[in-house]
Amino acid sequence: MSNNQALNQYATLADIEIGQEVMLCKNQMAHSLEKKLLTLGFSKLIPLQVTQRSKGGIIVSIGNTRIALNETLAKQVVIETL
Repeated sequence: MSNNQALNQYATLADIEIGQEVMLCKNQMAHSLEKKLLTLGFSKLIPLQVTQRSKGGIIVSIGNTRIALNETLAKQVVIETL
């Protein structure tokens, strides 16, 4: 895999389509943001997906849990597509 292909795999939660499965990319985010996401219920080991979008934010499903995030936070969450 070339470096360009590896860079293209990273996006933010705000960029993905509804229903697409992704994983958190923990090494690409600030430690404080990682901590906040883990506190909210995100996991580094479980795939997540955007299940709903609205003008101000998104709803993410992680297993049986749903978490609402505003658009500003969603743009900071770096993910890796599966």
